[in-house]
Amino acid sequence: MRFKPVLAASALSIALSLAGCASTEPAQIVDATALAYEEASLSAAARSTAVIGANGKPVGISAYPAPIDAVKAGDMAAFLLMTQGLAPEDKESNPLFNAFLAIDRAAAGDTAGARVILDIRDGADETTSRSRLYGYLDAWFLAMDGQADAAIERHRGTSSGMPGLTGDLSLAAMLEAVGRPEQALAVYESLTPSNIEAPEHQFDPKGLLYSHVKTVISRHTLLLQRLGRIDEAKAVYQRLADAEPEEAISYAAALDSLETGKNLRNKSLTVRAAFAQSLADVSRAMQEQRIIRKIMMGGRPDGFDDQRSALDQVALLVYPEDEGLRTSIVDDFYENALYESAAHVALVGPKPTAPLEIAAGQALLMAGQEDAARAAIDRAIALSDDENRLQTLYGALQLRTLLDDESAAGDLLDDLLASAEGPAERAAAHGLAAEIHGQFGNYAKAAASAEQARDLDDTHDRRLALADAWGKAGKVNEAIILLRTERLARPNDPYTLNSLGYFLIIHTDKYEEGYRILARAKALAQHDPYISDSFGWALFKMGDLKAARRLVESSRKELQPHRHWEIENHLGDIYWYLDLKDDAREAWQYALNNRPPAVERRKLEDKLASGLTAPAPEKRPLPDVSLTDGEVDRQDI
Repeated sequence: MRFKPVLAASALSIALSLAGCASTEPAQIVDATALAYEEASLSAAARSTAVIGANGKPVGISAYPAPIDAVKAGDMAAFLLMTQGLAPEDKESNPLFNAFLAIDRAAAGDTAGARVILDIRDGADETTSRSRLYGYLDAWFLAMDGQADAAIERHRGTSSGMPGLTGDLSLAAMLEAVGRPEQALAVYESLTPSNIEAPEHQFDPKGLLYSHVKTVISRHTLLLQRLGRIDEAKAVYQRLADAEPEEAISYAAALDSLETGKNLRNKSLTVRAAFAQSLADVSRAMQEQRIIRKIMMGGRPDGFDDQRSALDQVALLVYPEDEGLRTSIVDDFYENALYESAAHVALVGPKPTAPLEIAAGQALLMAGQEDAARAAIDRAIALSDDENRLQTLYGALQLRTLLDDESAAGDLLDDLLASAEGPAERAAAHGLAAEIHGQFGNYAKAAASAEQARDLDDTHDRRLALADAWGKAGKVNEAIILLRTERLARPNDPYTLNSLGYFLIIHTDKYEEGYRILARAKALAQHDPYISDSFGWALFKMGDLKAARRLVESSRKELQPHRHWEIENHLGDIYWYLDLKDDAREAWQYALNNRPPAVERRKLEDKLASGLTAPAPEKRPLPDVSLTDGEVDRQDI
């Protein structure tokens, strides 16, 4: 079995800057206000993405200072018009600009026009990055034209220049789409390693490789299921189940879905669907390579990745019905706090669906449009069917809770618990019930629900959630025993260490032990904002206010552009005791604005009204720490 090296030099790893092109001066780009979208050489899919202004017309390129701003708005119509208007030297400087235009031409059904844009000629040299990129696209254009043999031959000639596994994954998708599933299955089998190792925790270096393995096996499995070869599909998917024995119940539910088809909308790949999938794979792989290179050079990935977003959104033009890709784009916008853009992309699909309405509702809520968010929730529930009912209820319930609609949340929770079937669904329902009860301060109910979830699905995550619920319900000793046991099993998992360390400083007076454990967690995950906040709060409890301030402020910075109510709450307390009263009230207001649980919201309102009356934490000497701090022996439990 083989894997292509993820770090291999790629012909598609081309630098692209959408922010500053030599020809982005207004005089050199056609103004969209002077060119009707319906008359422009844009696909219908591209035109449908146009952001509409108050006058009911597309806002046009005049609304965006640079192409990246159109990408950030989810306005591919404006982006492509701006790209069309670039000077020839700008297009020549980077092959992706013409690639975007060609893909959109192909999306419109004009593959001949797409080839003209790329200046594709028979017998041309294909040793350069540009030619290999264009050769890869041409292979898919041939497939769209129904020329299967030529498409496959063309693709095989370009696969070696593609990043990571994308060449093989793309070829497998093409083979299936043109009616050669056995050849596609052979590709998937060749990509699957004989020994599969799941990562121990989120920061395990094996995580990236494992995510690629999961992609290969999942696609292999789904193809077998589409072919009606259920036993083979289950055998292939069992490889993942064997790698994660603790997740046995979840995998059992997935294996059952393969047989029954429940909750499995598994449609055959068309050429357009396969092409869009391939483009999204390439986009992700190119992003991964950029991140790895940046890390290896001592930097850190941060901010909005305009390259990935642009390519993902152009890929969606080829097959707008790809809900998974659309959701990924929405999630990316959300992660970068581009909430209105996230809602826009979610709502401009070919048809409304319950999951997309939930995604739009979440984005609208974070954008401060509560009425619009409630309307999206109602639309989602109305659109839900038997297959996505539970998923819709999960999303609607969480949004109703964030909106502080306790009565509506209660009704949805009853519906959720009644609808859940089988251990996996019921465990997930009780797990969410624990979260919801906790959000509204019903801690005894939260603990009871968390216990039911753990009894049904005894996994690491369920046990951590149960410990948290027990702590809030006053069952501190039981929670500590459980957390110490988890630490014994995962001594190098920063989040397990964080759970125990933070619990100790919040619920007990074991500040020194909590400090040492959190110091180890911080060393293992230096830039995680939540772990930085926990360690900062440990410093606060030890009375080192200045050091606490530096660390919690750093966690705020790491989390940008988002703000988390708990981090802001901590900062507010620290500022207050440092006699920075205005800063304290500003932080508490941020915390209040970022939708804390109902109980915490009342506490924040009191702080804003009256400040803090308790004395500052007593300063204690900080304990010495070592690399072994956080390790545990069985006698400690």
